[in-house]
Amino acid sequence: RMLGLDTGPMSGFDADKVDAAFFADTPAVHTNFIATLGYGDPATIFARSPRPDFAKFNSIA
Repeated sequence: RMLGLDTGPMSGFDADKVDAAFFADTPAVHTNFIATLGYGDPATIFARSPRPDFAKFNSIA
């Protein structure tokens, strides 16, 4: 979001068809998920939810 891009997971796709279309020459590679990436309409995008402070859930040893 810092760059103005919106992203999100996509569900309901046929992984076998995606594999056939994009990975036909590499049978060891399989689709795990698809993510959308683009610029959303600011009028229809929800504001980002508040995020906890990094230190609340993380520590660096």
